Amino acid sequence: MGAQMAELPRVRRGPLDALYAALRRLAPQIAATRPGEDGGGLRVSYRGQAATIVWDENLDVYAWASGEGGRLGPDAEKAAELIARAMGAPGGSD
Repeated sequence: MGAQMAELPRVRRGPLDALYAALRRLAPQIAATRPGEDGGGLRVSYRGQAATIVWDENLDVYAWASGEGGRLGPDAEKAAELIARAMGAPGGSD
């Protein structure tokens, strides 16, 4: 059983991973790169627009590192909706 457990993919858990999952559910047409361990943020793009989203450790909120600028709040689902709306993608609340 130990050998089988070693073959399982490593589960990522963190704020940017939660946001990535929320974007996949709410706005799958937005291209998003999985957050890396380098702390570079979550890169998103849609129809020629690109931005980077980061988790602000000091404020405990998602924020635009590039693109629109500003805070997106602490909730991954709400942040995903705001990202979709800002980029003009279906899935953002109107």
